[in-house]
Amino acid sequence: MAPREARNVKGEEEHAFFRRRKYLVDSRTQLAATVKVAGLVLILLIILNGVLGWQNLSETRRIVAANPHLTDQMHANEVRNMAILAAISLIFLALVVLRSIMITHRTAGAMLKIVNYMNDVSAGHYDVTLRLRRDDTLRPIEDAFNKMAAALRRRARDDHKSLTKIADEINDHGNPVDAEMVRRIADSRNRFAD
Repeated sequence: MAPREARNVKGEEEHAFFRRRKYLVDSRTQLAATVKVAGLVLILLIILNGVLGWQNLSETRRIVAANPHLTDQMHANEVRNMAILAAISLIFLALVVLRSIMITHRTAGAMLKIVNYMNDVSAGHYDVTLRLRRDDTLRPIEDAFNKMAAALRRRARDDHKSLTKIADEINDHGNPVDAEMVRRIADSRNRFAD
């Protein structure tokens, strides 16, 4: 069993509850994207709050001009409306930040998993099978990666068979030392295929 497969089995059993809880997989990339989205939303909310506040203030002035005895009541109403608008804007901004982190997690989480599996393949462990979640952004890479790993396994098996055949021929011609060396190379290729 490859290191990644062993970690996956152990990790899935022990940390099944916590697996999806870590949304900041690549915090630098995810937070950079989230800051950009939140900044844009913040600018739009400031503009919206400014326009609505200006309209509210204009309406209050118009009403107070017609009814001066309502000044205190209209001022309190204006403050209450602005506080409600600010609270709704902050809640909306918080929801945008959370949703942005969740969406970037679909890319960053998949990317981290793919990089880890690629490191396993580069270390010679071809018996990996990449499985991404259904909603991961990089899901189309899964099939190509698995085809690549299968091709590398086949190539390692073919190399093992060819090298074993060569070792047998060398041994038949009376050179057991060289035959043993080729068998070791064949066995090392066979480890990649398992």
